[in-house]
Amino acid sequence: MSKPALLGGTPVRTRPYPPYNPVDAQARARANQVLESGLLSGFLGRGNEQFFGGPVVRELEDALQATFGARHAVTVNSATSGLHAALVAAGVGPGDEVIVPPITMSATAAAVMMCSATPVFCDVEPDLFCLDARAAEELVSPRTRVIIPVNLFGQAADLGPLRELADRHGLMLVEDNAQAPGALYHGRKAGTIGHMGVLSFNRHKTLQCGEGGAVLTDDPRLARRLQLVRNHGEVVLPDWGTIEDADIVGYNYRLTELQAAVVIPQLARLEDLNRPRVELAAQLTQGLAAFDFLLPAQVREASTHVYYLYPLLYARERLGLSRTTLLRALAAEGVHAAPYVTPLHELALFRLRQLNADGKLARPFTGRGDMLPGIACRCPVAEALAHEQLLVTNICRPPHEAVEVQQFLAAMEKIALHRDALRRWEETT
Repeated sequence: MSKPALLGGTPVRTRPYPPYNPVDAQARARANQVLESGLLSGFLGRGNEQFFGGPVVRELEDALQATFGARHAVTVNSATSGLHAALVAAGVGPGDEVIVPPITMSATAAAVMMCSATPVFCDVEPDLFCLDARAAEELVSPRTRVIIPVNLFGQAADLGPLRELADRHGLMLVEDNAQAPGALYHGRKAGTIGHMGVLSFNRHKTLQCGEGGAVLTDDPRLARRLQLVRNHGEVVLPDWGTIEDADIVGYNYRLTELQAAVVIPQLARLEDLNRPRVELAAQLTQGLAAFDFLLPAQVREASTHVYYLYPLLYARERLGLSRTTLLRALAAEGVHAAPYVTPLHELALFRLRQLNADGKLARPFTGRGDMLPGIACRCPVAEALAHEQLLVTNICRPPHEAVEVQQFLAAMEKIALHRDALRRWEETT
């Protein structure tokens, strides 16, 4: 086999990857119908039927309820808005704490701060990467109001114990289900086991309309509060002759008719959108068995994985290369692999907002691994994953096919066979 491209060899792939695009002819036709109607949004900030949006938005909400088996679905203009709306609906405010994992997109914790509350960072599982339920129990305090597990990379967190923990302490469980639509946890749809579950229709997600999202819940009062947050709720209460839920400041988190029209046909074929991901992931998992320095994606017992991304654990001591060099070598071969995110508790915004046990702002976070008084900021599993062990690839998403998987494996084989030469390169770089 030729030497690695990083050392001057021929890359296994020289063309850019094709983009993910689940928008088919039916979605385009639905979008054109909306454009021709001229009704691009059906919302008004009034206490009448238009408070709930236009006919296409409500059609999407009905379809979401049917697909996920939730009693209520409230669409919003992004999953970030959905997380914020869910926290407001749960009554989160100043002085409250919300337990979140540090291995997630920043919106999971930023939504907490949008409520003037404090994110409490909880370590994650070392092999499944989701919020560790046992660690979360140790972090529950009198100020805790909500736990937000993230159904990461395409599979559910350990939602059974987390829901039990939330119920036992009188807390809300809000699932961040942006990455796992269609995944199952013990036979139930991810996003429906918590008190609320947030979906994303962002451009990168399995269901996409550029930007957008939804919140699922079985609780009619939470659904009402979500709707008030979404659409200037304070102005409709007089129309309804009530002051119930007057604590809510409403926002403009409304989804347009055009966006809803694009999502509806995709939702109808959610299983078809997930199936090739699962099939390609199975091929990748099988091929990775040849490399002792990589642990393939693991699937939680009695659950399913829909592989928004395919995660791998890297054992540096077995290959003898830093993760940085491994990633550079893969990039030179033209195949996709990357680290995931910087742990959120290491970002400046969250370092500066940690609280002491007495509720006062703690000193700034001075470096990786520091412990701040009165708050769980040391997450050694998350830090090791983020800085040394975890990498992800998107080659299991359509329109990628078996050839992209084989190219990824061929790149790994080149690296494994030429590890000594790569070590020498690393030592002199």
